[in-house]
Amino acid sequence: MSSTTPMQETSDDQEAWVTVRRFSSLDEANDHGLVALAMGEDCRVDQEQDENAFVLQVETDPTPRLERELDAFSEEMEATRAKPAIHYGKLHPAGWLWYFVWMAALMAVYRWQGLPGVSYDRFLSSSRGLVEAHEWWRPFTSLFLHADLPHLAGNLLTGLGFTVFVARTFGAWKAWALILLCGALGNAWNAWLQYPEEFYSLGASTAVFAALGLLSGSGFIESWRMRPHWTWPKVVAPLLAGFVLLGMLGTGKDPQTDVLGHVCGFITGLGAGAVVGHFQQEPQS
Repeated sequence: MSSTTPMQETSDDQEAWVTVRRFSSLDEANDHGLVALAMGEDCRVDQEQDENAFVLQVETDPTPRLERELDAFSEEMEATRAKPAIHYGKLHPAGWLWYFVWMAALMAVYRWQGLPGVSYDRFLSSSRGLVEAHEWWRPFTSLFLHADLPHLAGNLLTGLGFTVFVARTFGAWKAWALILLCGALGNAWNAWLQYPEEFYSLGASTAVFAALGLLSGSGFIESWRMRPHWTWPKVVAPLLAGFVLLGMLGTGKDPQTDVLGHVCGFITGLGAGAVVGHFQQEPQS
């Protein structure tokens, strides 16, 4: 494709070229010229002498197929320009103080568990305790109990990333309220599913995986809003990422791992993240 300036061609040379389109910018004319070149047409872009416009010319009369391709390309360019700008939500502060308060609470409760004469059986999550005795506090209090130090350390480490990102998404106070609420609901759901078998569980992992679900659910809602402009794999990517991480971190080889509890926490967080994310307001600048 060539570019010329006015008055460089003879009259005969000018008549050898046929104008197929006029454009207000050189870039737009060149873009359409690439379409003609891709179809095997000899073409050039020229600037009109008396107007601030550029013309796309071909050596022979344009074929109907070339006309259709140029029209389709023009429509695509117009549709691209008409797309609204995508604005991603602003992030809240990470709320590190809230994480350290949670960490301190878990460590203090673990220290309390080890004191002589302490019995914490009534604070474990229990299927029969919840369903038959209506001991409603168990799903919540069990989030602060741990079987041993590696159990505690693992939850603190895994929760570090998930909880901070949830705080960045929703704001610290709302994030931690959702994490603990969804963790407790996940424990309650797990206990109900295990009933009438006698089942006990403890640990913050249900809340940790609820945090993962909150991230996945809110991320899906954010990508769902972009579905007119994104491919479906990109739209569902937050869901897929959440389930992959759940499979990697939530199953474990230890037979004592409460896989169902992790799944219940994740799904509870997933639903809550989608609902709250739908109504989420961006933080003020």
